[in-house]
Amino acid sequence: MNEPKRRTGKATSSTDEPLQIEQLLDYKIGQLRKLLDRYSSPVVSDRFGLSLAEWRVLSHIHAGASVTAFWLCRRLQADRAEVSRACASLIDRGFVASRPNPADARSSLLELTRLGQAMYGRIMPVRMQLQKELTEALTAQEITILYRALDKLTKAISDKMSPMVSAPNPARGRANRTAAARRGAKAAKRQPGPRKRMP
Repeated sequence: MNEPKRRTGKATSSTDEPLQIEQLLDYKIGQLRKLLDRYSSPVVSDRFGLSLAEWRVLSHIHAGASVTAFWLCRRLQADRAEVSRACASLIDRGFVASRPNPADARSSLLELTRLGQAMYGRIMPVRMQLQKELTEALTAQEITILYRALDKLTKAISDKMSPMVSAPNPARGRANRTAAARRGAKAAKRQPGPRKRMP
C-alpha cells in the first residue's frame, strides 16, 4: 500500500489567502475615520459654526500656543492647502491672530485670540463627552491596547515616510531650474542694449 504523502514546508495559514477589502487594515481605519467624522461633525458645525478642519487647527494651535502653518501640517498630517484654508477662515473670524516669525521671515506665527480661547473652552467639553461615548464601547484593557497599537502603527508609518519626505525630488529640481532659466531670459530681454552714438 502507498503511504500517505507528508506535507512539507510551512502550513497554510489564513494570512496566505488573499484578503477581502473589508479585511484590509487601511480600509477598516478609513471607514472608522469616516464614521467618526460624520458622527462628530454636526455637533461642531451646527452648534459652534466650525468645520472639523477648522476645529482641528484651532485645537492644535491651542496645544502649541504659538505655531507655524508648517508645524500644523506636520502635526495634523494634512496638506498645506487644507491647513491654509482653515487658518485663513479662523483669522478672518477673529479666532486666530497672525504675527511675524522672528526666527523665520518666510513664515508667520499663529496664536489663539481671546475669542479663539473662548471658543476652544466651549467646544472641548462637547468633545470630551464624545470621548466618553466612544470609550464606553471598550473595556479599560481594550482602550490601553488600542492606544498602544495606534501609536505603534503611527510611528511605523511615519518612519517609513521620513526618507520619502527628505529625499530630493529630481522632477522638482528640473522644474526649478527651468523656471530660473526663463526668469533669466526675461530679465535679459528687459535690459537695455548699448546706446548708439550719434554720428
